[in-house]
Amino acid sequence: MIIYLFDKTLKNIEMNNSKRLIFGLILSLCVSSALFSQKRGSVAVDVKPATLVADDGQSLMYMLPKTVIQVDIVMEKRIMKAGPYYRYSQRFLNLDKAIAEDSEEWIIKEVRISTSGKADESKRFSVIATGNTSAHQFNLNPEGVLTGINNAPVFTTKLPEIKNPAVPMLADINFDNVALNEDLLYKTSSAAMAQEAANMVYKLRTSRIELLSGELENLPPDGEAYKTILKEIEKQEKDFVSLFSGKTISTIQTQRFELTPDIQSSYANHVLCRLNKQKGLVDAMDITGTPIYLKLDIAQKENPKSTQAEPSKDAVRNGLFYTVPSWGTVHIVDRNITIASQKVALAQYGQVVSMPPSILEKEGVVIDVSPVTGALISVGSKQ
Repeated sequence: MIIYLFDKTLKNIEMNNSKRLIFGLILSLCVSSALFSQKRGSVAVDVKPATLVADDGQSLMYMLPKTVIQVDIVMEKRIMKAGPYYRYSQRFLNLDKAIAEDSEEWIIKEVRISTSGKADESKRFSVIATGNTSAHQFNLNPEGVLTGINNAPVFTTKLPEIKNPAVPMLADINFDNVALNEDLLYKTSSAAMAQEAANMVYKLRTSRIELLSGELENLPPDGEAYKTILKEIEKQEKDFVSLFSGKTISTIQTQRFELTPDIQSSYANHVLCRLNKQKGLVDAMDITGTPIYLKLDIAQKENPKSTQAEPSKDAVRNGLFYTVPSWGTVHIVDRNITIASQKVALAQYGQVVSMPPSILEKEGVVIDVSPVTGALISVGSKQ
């Protein structure tokens, strides 16, 4: 009887322990499930136009760019100075193309079209994120323009500054470097001086021929001395010939013009600048020069209202906003002749769209965005 009661007591104890164990497992699963649900629910990303979000200093901010058209016009200034004996160039040296009068002229040598980006204040966005997401890894340039997420930062989109050499003037050109001899200086008329200068040209040519043929009485002792003497003879000949032919000096200058297109404006005949043959490139309002036009043809101009991000008023979360730019062709026209054309992508004429927020809610997402057009370049993940 005692043994029976003891056995029954043990069974009751075992049953109670089993019930406790099952209850403990159920409770543990419920707690884990609640914690898991809480953890999952804490991961969220929502991107909104900054105008719809109170500036509490807690959310991240970024801007999309507007595209700037840059036009570099490479100019050549050509200065021509008539020699003092140009009237005798045909008579004494048989030169047909001597410079007869002083002149200065600017000509266009090359036109380069490119684009850069700058911040568009009307496309500022606020990023609200909770939990471990990629939305905390934004890369912005110094202006606050988005360049990507978890990628290498882009510090600038600007072209390097232009450094031009000093522009020579007509007054800077002279013939003081010509080694005039006493016989020439003693002449009393320009015709006689020209004749003596022509004689020097012929003497130098004769000396060069004798040096090259080895018939010169005092030949140079070595090869270096030979080259030095030959180079000096050629220089002196060129200097004396310039007294008849004149001198031409040219320099290259580059000027940059920037235009940020406005979608409300027309660029059918936009005067970028003007060209004055004597002054070079002048302001668009300076009527002393002929116009240089910038013409912009947009492949498909969107409705301006559609270029603004207008998410639904309903409680719909947005992901990263980026731009789908439109394409256009820039033409640079000198009066009525097209001198350069370039196809470019322009943010202003495109549309702002949003990717699903679930993309940013993942960790390790790598996104590249163009700081020039705001276009989405690539989406990936860290290896």
